Amino acid sequence: MSQISACWTARFNNALQNSTAILSRHPQLTMADELDSVIKEMTECDERDVYGSGGLVAEFEVELSELFEKSNCVFLPTGVLAQCAAMKCYGEDSGKSGIGLHPSSHLLLHEYMAIEALWGLTTVATGEYNKVLSVDGLHRLDPSSTCAIIIELPMREIGGVLPNWDQLVEMRRWCDENDVKMHMDGARVWQITDYFDRSLPEIASLFDSVYVSFYKDLGAISGAALLGDDWFINDARVWARRAGGNPITLYPEVISARRGLQKFLPKMSSYAKFSRSLTKQLSSASITVIPEQPQTSMFHLQINMSPDTLAEKIVIYAERTGVMVLPLPRSGNKQKSICEITIGDNALAHSTAYWTEHITNMLS
Repeated sequence: MSQISACWTARFNNALQNSTAILSRHPQLTMADELDSVIKEMTECDERDVYGSGGLVAEFEVELSELFEKSNCVFLPTGVLAQCAAMKCYGEDSGKSGIGLHPSSHLLLHEYMAIEALWGLTTVATGEYNKVLSVDGLHRLDPSSTCAIIIELPMREIGGVLPNWDQLVEMRRWCDENDVKMHMDGARVWQITDYFDRSLPEIASLFDSVYVSFYKDLGAISGAALLGDDWFINDARVWARRAGGNPITLYPEVISARRGLQKFLPKMSSYAKFSRSLTKQLSSASITVIPEQPQTSMFHLQINMSPDTLAEKIVIYAERTGVMVLPLPRSGNKQKSICEITIGDNALAHSTAYWTEHITNMLS
C-alpha cells in the first residue's frame, strides 16, 4: 500500500522468504515444488481438457456440482471473469442492467470497475460499509432495473463478518418477490459452514448462483468456478469465451484446485476454532480484533500506529527472530493500521500462546 515505503515492502518480502514461522495462510511452495506437486497429484485416468471441455476439467466440474448440489458448473481462470460473466448472464436474460452490491464489494474496489467499463452493467451500492448487507439495504434498490444482487460470504473488507441465517432467508424472500437473482460471492465460502452450522449445499440452496475461488483458502495455483442452473452455466461459458477467458487447457490449475479441496477443506473448522482462541488472547493483550469474535478463519487486527511504523516493527522483528507475526497492513492512517489475518496451516504449526507472545513482543 502507498502508506508503506518501498524499502520496508522490499525488506518484508525478503524476510518472509527467510522466516521459519509465519502466522497467516498456508506455507508457500516454491515454483518448482508447486509444479512438482501438480505432477504428483496426477492420476493415470486424468486427461487434459480442450478449451475447457472434457478431461479432468469436466470431471472436476461434476465433483463441484455434487459438492454444492447445483445443477451445473464451469471452471474459469479468474474470479473477476467469473462474477462479471455471471452478472452479464442475468442482465441479458432479464433485460435489466442493474447490479445491487455492498459498498465493500471486490467488484467496486479492486477491479477497476470492469463490470461497468467492459460488461455494460450498472452497479448500485447499497447498505452501510461497516455493516453486513441486510434486507433493509435491498429495499433501497429499484427491482424494475435490478437483475441481480451479490452477497459476499464472508465479507472480507470488514473483517470476514457474515449475516445471520435469518437475514439471508429474508434477502432470498425479497429477491423472489421482486424477480431478482441472488448470487453469492463465495471467494472464501469454504470458511463459513462452521458459523452457520450448515453444509455447503444448504447454504448454496439460498442462492441462484455461487462463485468460488481455489487459491485464497485452498492453496491452489489459481482458478475459480461458477455454479448454477444449466442455462446460466451454458451462457457463462459463451461469455467467458467472448471475454478471452477460455484458454486451450486448464488442467494444471484444476489439478492444483482438486488437491487444495482435498487437503484443506476438511480443516476449515479447526482454522475457525484456532481464530477464536487466538483472538481471545490478543484482545486481552489490548489489541483490537475485528470482529470482536471472528466468525470464520479470517479477521482483522487494528493496531494504533501508522502503517509505515508498523511495517518497520514487523520487518525488524522477523529479521531478528525469523518469526513473521503479521502481514503488512492493508489499510490505515497516521493513527492506526489494519492487518488482515487468515488462519491456515502456518498458524496451526504453533500454539495460540506462541503467537500471542510473539505479537506482543513485536509491538513492544
